[in-house]
Amino acid sequence: MTWLRNAVVAVLTAFCALAATEASAQTTPSAFFLSRSENRNQVHYALRVDESCRPVGTQPVFVYWRMLERGESEVEDLLGVEQPVYGLDGTQQVEATADGWKVRIRLRAFPERPIDITTSTARGQCTVQAWTRVGAHVAQLEHIFVKTSWPFSVDFVRLDGTGPDGHPVTELVRSRD
Repeated sequence: MTWLRNAVVAVLTAFCALAATEASAQTTPSAFFLSRSENRNQVHYALRVDESCRPVGTQPVFVYWRMLERGESEVEDLLGVEQPVYGLDGTQQVEATADGWKVRIRLRAFPERPIDITTSTARGQCTVQAWTRVGAHVAQLEHIFVKTSWPFSVDFVRLDGTGPDGHPVTELVRSRD
């Protein structure tokens, strides 16, 4: 029976360590957001980090709505039916970099364009940025705009960001028919 007691103690210790890690996790400001032509509501992509700005867990990026049509502070989780459009695929690759961390994600609706969310600490503050190809270059992604048409089609997607030279960059992606 000693082995059973040791196994229970080991499981409880691991559970308590995981709970402590989750409890100490912080949420950074969103790395980027998506808006649609339908209304002012936005889908935000944010990152859970620990006190040293390290991504927490194997799925640290999460998605939520900012319901701006109802007020500045209203937030909601994505619904299950919204996951195929705004959600992430199941894989989030987390790795250390020279100056912080990187989490590679893919949007379910745009899987051919991976997005790297990086973290670094500057002057004691954790900073988070999203990077992807915008046009011909990798750029800091700030915003994705989706122009929709009635009833359920997309006219175009526009990616907005800042290029390697510090200037604004935009790419228009037309619907593939």
